[in-house]
Order: sequence, then structure tokens, then C-alpha cells
Amino acid sequence: MIGFFGRSHHYNSNPKYVELPESISLLLQKHSKSKSIKECKQIHAKLIVTYTISEIYLTNTVLNFYSRCGDLCNAHLLFDQIPQKNVVTWTSLISAYVHHGSFGAALHLFKEMLQSSENPNQFTLSVAVRACTNLSFIELGLQIHGLVIHFGLERDEFAGSSLVDMYFKIGGNLDDACHVFNGLFKRDSVTWNVLISGFAQIGDSREVVKLFSEMQVADGLKPNDFTFTSLLKCCCCLREVEQIHGLVLKFGIEFDIVVGSALVNLYGKCGNMDSGQKVLDSMVQKDNFVWSSIISGYARNGSGEEAVTLFKDMCREGMKPDQHAMSSTLKACIEMGGMDTGIQVHTQMIKNGYQKDCIIASVLLVLYTDLNEIGEAEKVFRRIYDRDIVAWNSMIMGYAQMEDGSVLSSIIIYRELRQTTVLKPDGATLVAVLKSFQSKLDFKMGIQIHTEIMKSSHSSEALVGNALINMYSKCGAVDDAGRAFVEMVHRDEVSWSSIIGNYAVNGIESEALRLCKEMLANGFCLSCFSLPSCIAACSGLAAMDVGRQFHSNVIKYGFDSDVYVGSSVVDMYAKCGNMEDSVKAFNEQQDPNEVTFNALISGFAQHGKAREAIATFKEMENVNKIPNKITFLAVLSACSHVGLIEESVFFFNLMHQKYGIEQESEHYSCLVDVFGRAGRLEEAHQIIPNNVGVSAWRTLLSACRNYGNMVIGEKSARRVMELEPHDHTPYVLLSNLYSEAGRWEEASKLRQRMAEIGVKKDPGSSRLINRHQVNEFMVGEFSHPGQGHFDRDKQSKSTDEDH
Repeated sequence: MIGFFGRSHHYNSNPKYVELPESISLLLQKHSKSKSIKECKQIHAKLIVTYTISEIYLTNTVLNFYSRCGDLCNAHLLFDQIPQKNVVTWTSLISAYVHHGSFGAALHLFKEMLQSSENPNQFTLSVAVRACTNLSFIELGLQIHGLVIHFGLERDEFAGSSLVDMYFKIGGNLDDACHVFNGLFKRDSVTWNVLISGFAQIGDSREVVKLFSEMQVADGLKPNDFTFTSLLKCCCCLREVEQIHGLVLKFGIEFDIVVGSALVNLYGKCGNMDSGQKVLDSMVQKDNFVWSSIISGYARNGSGEEAVTLFKDMCREGMKPDQHAMSSTLKACIEMGGMDTGIQVHTQMIKNGYQKDCIIASVLLVLYTDLNEIGEAEKVFRRIYDRDIVAWNSMIMGYAQMEDGSVLSSIIIYRELRQTTVLKPDGATLVAVLKSFQSKLDFKMGIQIHTEIMKSSHSSEALVGNALINMYSKCGAVDDAGRAFVEMVHRDEVSWSSIIGNYAVNGIESEALRLCKEMLANGFCLSCFSLPSCIAACSGLAAMDVGRQFHSNVIKYGFDSDVYVGSSVVDMYAKCGNMEDSVKAFNEQQDPNEVTFNALISGFAQHGKAREAIATFKEMENVNKIPNKITFLAVLSACSHVGLIEESVFFFNLMHQKYGIEQESEHYSCLVDVFGRAGRLEEAHQIIPNNVGVSAWRTLLSACRNYGNMVIGEKSARRVMELEPHDHTPYVLLSNLYSEAGRWEEASKLRQRMAEIGVKKDPGSSRLINRHQVNEFMVGEFSHPGQGHFDRDKQSKSTDEDH
């Protein structure tokens, strides 16, 4: 037979070509560490030429060499051509298949072995049990356990260890695992570690500690790296990690790479990065896992800069970052807003072949979308080979966060997801889609998605219901938000906070306070989410007494340290006309942020205290709080109210020149207002750019009406009518302007035009709070739900008598 074995006879007639089998065996053992398939084939060829290949132990050595090199194809080809196979031959190939993850092929080969005349030994049976464990074949595993007993190997440590592992992992039978373990004739470190690891996997820390002591006392064995990693799996807190770290130092394996990596990982999860860093620094060798663990720990604990620095150190040391290191570094970049570092990590992704990896790409998507690079995010998304639902949701959420054009793009991606056959939208998908609807223009599309939700299995999820409330609230559909709330099967704290916020934001403060009482009656407590909305409702109603009660609850339940709750208190007192308490509430804040400063500056602006507002702005800069567009709007409003033209111009220019903030319509409106108050209407008109919003033009129109400037007034009114066709303000102001100028016919035509297109002036109203009940009276109404109707004469008489 010619093939892997060459000729059928063993020796060449020429003695000089014959090598001793022992030297060939030593040669094979020498090269077995290199895992070079080229060397393996060269030696195999030499054995064929020298006719020594048919020696069974040499053949088994070559077979084992092929297996170690991962060349299962040549290994199996050699195996098929061996005329006489012994137990080592069978075990070598079965073990190779198990080692390389081909568990089904290993069991098929094991079956062939049983059908042959060769009986398995303890190593063969151990490997076969491992294959069953990896495939979760408990029934077949039990049969192999029967074979172990049949061949009298039930007390062997090799077969026993595999059986203990099998019963833990797929049998779920602790008694059987312990029974096998206790019946072993000899228990080595591997066997003890298997048992300890099994109890560690089910979280039985007491049994793990007990076994840890027993292995040292009963069998005189020292714990090794595998033992300590099993112990570390049971750690639930920092104290336990530190105790095991002490044992690691006691047994002198603190430099072990496996144990060190596990310690670094756990210290990171416990938030003790100093100890994790010390362990890392003490390690002589560092693998990918320990680098990933330390980077992940810093990123998880809010130390993005340290995470990025270590990632760079890892690359400089020649380590190839894996997906965990890169995804953690990208999360750090998201926290820091570091686009440049994110691009470098993206480069490493491409360099190391991870550009299609779904885990890293999903994080990269979030980075690009958070930094408004939606085009780059789309490219990353399209390159992902096997997108999971997280990647889809990240892309939809990225479009939802866009200020313009988010709805159409989000819907396109959502429809594309619906057309896939593998994945289905989950609750997070629906939340992301609903987040993209942000104005009245999106209302109809929002209803369609709501209809789809009602037909899905996610309609009862609180997370989706809360997103529906927020969507309707942003679209101005207050009643629909209320209905969505009523239809919710499960309401949580966020549900109540959302619906209360919905009414507070949309100016129905009385309903917000009513729902607050209902929330408390249903057993939900005030929280840092619901309190700002409730306090904001008090601000809109100028209900300072009710606001004080909420303020008391803020202090009582310890929410005074929350900057957003504190900011709402500052704002409430200011809007209720009590700047003294507003300043006091501000001074009580331990670390006021931009929102808190904005609330106080806005309060000073509302009360005409421009100098105090400017002083607060300077204080904000002194404590290194960066002002935003709301800050500048507040300080510009303060300056405009008292006619500080130079200061207004200064702050208007400062926001762009120093802080890079683009001025919006409201900022132009403040600047126009201050010039308008001074009668400098031409300058005010020249300030407004062509692409500015309606607010500035409306302000200019009001100033023209005050000063009777017909020319600029008409231009301003026409511009407001173009931008807001259904706004009654330009019609009323221009009509008054015509009337004051004696142009009665034009004023009449304008009023008639209002009636034709259906523009109505919103009626004024007043509110009265009596015994925590908010009563609202509209202009022209003469009735009250609690008192019935009464006529105009009685009302007038009652009013006169009161006076």
C-alpha cells in the first residue's frame, strides 16, 4: 500500500537510509512544541522514506503532532491508513476533535471505537464525557458513566473529574457529582478544582470555602491558580475580593497571570481601581484579558481618561486589543466626548479585523451619533456583517437624537428591521422610534407606530408606555398622552412622572397637581423625577403655598442634594415673586450646576434685576460652570428688560466669540427688544438675519406698535404671518397699529381676514386656588362647577359690594 505509509515493508535494503526509531521519536517530540505543520509533514515524509512509519508508537506520535497543529484533515487521513490501531491511536484523534470543538465528530469516532475490538481507557472515557458536557448530552453522558463502571474505572481521577464536571454543568445534580468525587481512589488538584468550580458556578460560596480547606487538610494539596479563580467567582463584595487577594499573596502566586487577571477584573467591578492598578503593575506578564479588565474597570467607574491612556499603553506594548478592550475604550470616549481617540480606536478595529464585529460596532455607533456624526454612524452600521438587535436599536436611536430629519430616517431603519426574517423589534426598538417624534408635525406618524405597538406583545411594557406618553407630550397631544397613561397595564414611578410632566410642560398645571395627589394615593412616593414637574406646575400657577409644601418634602426626603430638584425650587420661588427665598434656595445647593444658575439668572431677569443677573453670570464663570444658550437667553432678557443696550450687545457677541454658541431666534429677540424699547427700530430691523425664527420678528412688531412705526411694522407683521399663519398676534398688533394711525378700513379688512382663515385670539384667564383646589376662569365666563350659573348683574353687584 502506497500513501501515508509508503511501501508495505518496513526497512530499506540499504542500511545507510535506516534511522533508529528512538531518534525519530525524540525528533518528533522536539518539534512538537513548535506547532509547525510544515515541519510535521517533513518529518512524516522522512518516516515514509525510511520505512519506519508503520511503527505504531511513531505513527501515534505523528498523529498527535497533526492534532496539536490543528490539521484534523491530515490527522484523520493518517488515522484511516493505520492498519493496526491501539487505544492511544483512538484516544489521540478523539481528543483532537474535542480540543478543536468538533464534539459531534469526537462522539461519532468514540462509537466507532466501541464497535471495534479496542476497549477505551480512562483517558478515552474522560474525553468522551467532556464532549457530552459541551453538547449537553446528559443521556449519552450517563451511558458513558455506565461504561466507566463497566471497565472498573469509576475510581480513576481522570474519568471521575470529567464526570463531576458533567453532573455540575448539565445534570444539575449535586448529589451525583459529590458521589462520584467521594468514590475516587485518588483526588488530585484537577479533581478538587473541578468540584470547587462546580459549586462556584452555582454561587454556593460556603461550600467553596469548605472544599478549599478540605483539599489542603484531607489530601495535602496546595491551591493553584485554577482554585483561586474559582474562589474569586464567588465574590460578592470588595471585602471578599481583598480576603482572597490576601490568600493569593500567602500562597505566593500573586504573579500568576490568570489569578492576577481575575483580581484586576473583580477590583474593577467593585470600583476599587487603585488596588486593580497595583495588581496590574505587579504582574510580570500581561495578557489581553488583564488589559481588557483594567480598561473596562476604569471606563465603568467614570475614569475615561485613564481607560484611554491604558489602551494606548496596551497598543504600545505590542498587544493586540480584543473587542472587549476596544468597546470599553469607546465607551470611555463617549463619556469624554473624545472624537479623536474614537477615530484611533476605529482605526485599530479595521487594522485588527474587527470592523464587522457587532459588539464593538454598536458602541462605535453610539459614539458617532452622540457626537452628531450620523453619516459615519451609518457607514459603520452598514459594514456590520451580522447585526443584532442592539446594533439596529443604536442606529434608530442615533437618528432619533438628531434635531432635524430624525423621523424619516428612524422610520426607514425601523421598516428595514421589520423586513428582516431573523430579528424582531423589541421594547427598546419601539422606545427609540417613539423618541424620534418631537413635534406636532410628527403626530400622525406617531399614531401609526402606536397602532403597531397595540398589535405587538410589547403593548403592556411600562417602558414602551412611558415612551408613548413622552411622544404625545412632545407632539402637543395632551389628551392622547392622558389616554395612553390610562390604558397602561403596568405603571411605574416613571409613568407617573411622565404624565405629570406632560401636563406641566403643556400648561395644564392644575391637572398635573391633581395627578400628583392621585400618584401619592396609589402608593407611589415623590422622587427626583416627579418632584421637578410638580414644582414646575406650582410655578405656572404661582401657587407658592403648595410649592412650599413640596419644598418641605424635598428637604424631608433628602432630595435637596439633587441639582435638578433644587433648580426647580429656585425657579418656583422666582416665578411666584419671592426672589429672597429663591436666592436662599440657590445658596442651599451644595454644588449648583448650569441648570441651577440658569434658574436664578432667569428669576432676576423676570424681576427686572439685571445687575444681579449679570453678577450671577460672572459668579458662574468664576466657579468654572460653562454657560449654555439658556444662560445667555436669561442674561440677555435681564438686560433688555431694563434697557441695557451696551451690556446686551456684549453678551450677544460673547456667546459666539468665547463659547462658540450660535445665536438663535430667542437671542435675537432679546437684542431686538432692547433696541426696540429705546426706539431704535431701524437698528433693530437690521439686526435680524433672513433665516431667523418668528420670535424676533414678533418682538420687532410689538416695538413698532408701541412707537407707531408703520413701515417696519408692516414688514414685521407680514414676516410673522408667513412663518406662523395661524398666530393671532401679528393680526391683532397690525390691526391696532392701523387703528391708531386712523387707517380704519385696513384695520377692518385685517380683522375680516382673521375670521376668514379661522385665526382666533386666545382668551385670557385667571386662576384661584382655594383649599388646594385650582379654579380657572376664562374671559367671558360667568359660571363655576361648584356654584352653578349666575348672571352678569349679580356678579357685578357682588363685586361692587365687596369694594
